[in-house]
Amino acid sequence: MVFDFFKNLAQQRVDSAVNQVKAKQVGAMARAKGKAAGTFNNAVDAPLKAAKKGVQAARQGGGAAAAKKPQAAPAQAEKGDGMSWFSRKKDEAPAPAAQQGGYAGADHTVAIDLNAIQTQTFKPVVGWVVVLNGELRGRDFRLVDGKNTMGTAADCDIVLTDPYLSSHHAVIRHENGEFTFVDLDSTNGSYVNERKVSREDLIDNDKVRLGRSELKFKSLE
Repeated sequence: MVFDFFKNLAQQRVDSAVNQVKAKQVGAMARAKGKAAGTFNNAVDAPLKAAKKGVQAARQGGGAAAAKKPQAAPAQAEKGDGMSWFSRKKDEAPAPAAQQGGYAGADHTVAIDLNAIQTQTFKPVVGWVVVLNGELRGRDFRLVDGKNTMGTAADCDIVLTDPYLSSHHAVIRHENGEFTFVDLDSTNGSYVNERKVSREDLIDNDKVRLGRSELKFKSLE
C-alpha cells in the first residue's frame, strides 16, 4: 500500500509537469499567431492608409489651386454665341428650384389643406337600408348622396351575399332630396313592397326585396 501511495504521488507530479509544459507551448503558439496576424494586418493596411493620405492631399491641393486660379476674362470665356453643349448662356439665370422639379432644401415643407381634401371626398349620409333576413340579418348599410349600387360584386356600395342576386343588381339614387330605386336588368328582378318594379320612388319604411334578400329602407329626410 505504501508503495502504491508513492507511485501515485510520483505520477501526479509527472502529469502536472507535463500539463505545465503543454500550457507553455500553447501560450507560445498563441503569441506567435497573434504577432503574425498583426504583421499581416499592418502590411495590408499600410498601402490603404498611404492611398487615403494621397487622396486627401490631392483634394486639399486642388482646392487651394482652384482658389488661387484667376477667373477667365469675359471675352475669353465666350466663344461664338456664348453657348456650348454642356454650358448655359452667361447672362441666363438658373431656373428656380420649383421649375427644376426639385426642392430648395431637404427641409422643404409643403402645406396640405386637409379641409379641402375632406370636402372633395366626403359625402353626407342621407339614409340607410337594413337587411331583414339571411346571413346579413341586422346589418345596416349607409346611403349617401348620389348613386348607391347594390349587388354581389366587390365594387358595389352595398355588397350582399345572396346567390340569387346579380353582380350589379340595382341602385338607389338620391338626387334633389328624393330617393329613386332602379333595377339594373337583374336576372331575378327587384321588388318594392312586394311589387316587381324596374324603377320606383322610395319613401321612408319601404321594403325592398332583391333575390331572396329583404331590406327595409330608412330616410333621414
